[in-house]
Amino acid sequence: MKTIYLSLASLIAMSSFGQKSYERFAKEKSEFSFSSKSKWSETTKSQPIWSNDFSQSSDWIIANTTNDNQNWAIVTTADATLALGTGTWDDPNNEITNENGYALFNSDKVGKQGGSQDATITFSGVIDLSGNNDVVLTFPQRLRRFSSTKTYIGLSPDGGSTWKYVEINANKAVNSVFQENAELNVSSEIGGKSNAKIRFRFVGTWDYAWMVDDVKLVVPPADDIRALPVYFFGANNLGGVEYGRTPLNQLDSEYEFGGQVYNKGLNDQTNVIIDGAFTNGASTIPFNIKPTGVLKSNDTLDYSAMAPANFDFKVGKYIGEFTVTSDGENNTSSTFSDNTVKRTFEITEKLYSLDGVGVYPAESLVISSLASNSLTDMQSGDEIIFGSYYDLRSNDNTITGIEIIVSSTSDAGADIQVSIIDTATLFNDGSTPVFDLKGNEALSDIYTLSTSDINKGIVTVYFQQPLTLESGAYFAAVNAVNDDKNNIRIIDDRTVLQPSGASMINIPGDGSYSNGNAFAIRLLTGTASINELGKSSFSIYPNPADEVITIKTSILLNNASISILDLNGKELKSMKLSGMETKVDTSDLISGVYFVRVSNDNISKTEKLIIRK
Repeated sequence: MKTIYLSLASLIAMSSFGQKSYERFAKEKSEFSFSSKSKWSETTKSQPIWSNDFSQSSDWIIANTTNDNQNWAIVTTADATLALGTGTWDDPNNEITNENGYALFNSDKVGKQGGSQDATITFSGVIDLSGNNDVVLTFPQRLRRFSSTKTYIGLSPDGGSTWKYVEINANKAVNSVFQENAELNVSSEIGGKSNAKIRFRFVGTWDYAWMVDDVKLVVPPADDIRALPVYFFGANNLGGVEYGRTPLNQLDSEYEFGGQVYNKGLNDQTNVIIDGAFTNGASTIPFNIKPTGVLKSNDTLDYSAMAPANFDFKVGKYIGEFTVTSDGENNTSSTFSDNTVKRTFEITEKLYSLDGVGVYPAESLVISSLASNSLTDMQSGDEIIFGSYYDLRSNDNTITGIEIIVSSTSDAGADIQVSIIDTATLFNDGSTPVFDLKGNEALSDIYTLSTSDINKGIVTVYFQQPLTLESGAYFAAVNAVNDDKNNIRIIDDRTVLQPSGASMINIPGDGSYSNGNAFAIRLLTGTASINELGKSSFSIYPNPADEVITIKTSILLNNASISILDLNGKELKSMKLSGMETKVDTSDLISGVYFVRVSNDNISKTEKLIIRK
């Protein structure tokens, strides 16, 4: 098997659901975090057979096939705003020699709307590897992909007469910035050749950027295995969906743990052992897996095991740490730094989340965000629906509302509704909400984002009454409108690769698309505050008003507050609700339209107010 850097979860993600996976989003500046910091691996530190640091531009030949000067460049640029925030090297330990030159394909700068890019940067000489049959290509890279981005390593065994292209970075998330030390075993392509050549190739349209520096060919260590990302999901979750948080009453009957080990060393490895546990202090799930057979050099080994049947999960965060050893490599080896992998999830009382924001360690979290105006071909006023997939398997599937994690770049004043949509409906370009077992439509009132919501980063919208749903598969959905000024931007957690249908968008009448990974659209389960949620309402009188208004609620609400907002969602007044009737001085408000919101920890409802003077 050739070198493959995909986890089993990746393979599941590409094969399951069978839905369209179209990338139709406009390029945009959004949140990101690195997949890894710049830390040299032991392979990278090995004495190179050949190296080049781009300090001499004459060492490289730059070309493209599009005849429009969309070329690579050798630069020393250090600009955080480069390519819409892709930025330049994060190198606190000064291990990368970008100061004396590095290779940059700045797709954003050289591209244009409707254009195409296919550019190469090729080492001008030949590399003699006649004495080295086993060889690994290493280089630090910084990358931000767009939907059309493809990055390749070109390898020639015969001085450039023929080339083989190996695509790398294909499994990396769109719109996120990655910086890491890339490694590729190239033994089968140029190992032992006396006239080897290498090149880097960028294919795209009008994308972001790819940076490369300090290219080396090194001999791989004799014994060096690597733990690739692990997965842990309910065996009955469609397509292997992994939830960041699962309520106690929504746990699957079986859970599967697994992953891959990659042998990047020269020697075949025997007695491979994966050992570790998930623990939250109150309970522990141990795994000690001993796959049979030999892990050959430059090959991967899959492993999996089931959690103990009927395991007694406890509420809390489960932190997993797993270490891989073999006869050739153990914890005393100098190459052992990449033999441990971590995975985290949380068991909750009521919150159900596909995403792991707030659960996954901050240093491993990779997020981006998508907005209601992100699609390139939408018109102002067009509706868009974001959905996250959930398995409901309890005897009591009570849903009270939906929680949304939003970016600080969302707009106060954006109107949204939340709904529950059957999976078959959304997959077939439908957006009609389901009805629960009592005949209630799973659709909320219109909710207007406030400045306070955006500052907190969390928006909670409740249904008009608690819903009781049949067991099955659903999408928790946010219905929004593409607006010139007022748009919601939802966080998309890309830390753990999900199946393609786990997060979907729908443009009614135009189709459903799997553009997201794990939208932070969460279900609020359970029966808390049913009386408040099901019965509460409020009225404003007089309306239109002048000097004073009275807010009257239908029931007594605990710890509630009143906010008056302008049309942009800016909070102008705020005060505590006093009993079931509260008077509010509006004498300082000019004539116009406002919103009045009554809310506490369990409910938020908004009504329109007109001031006339």
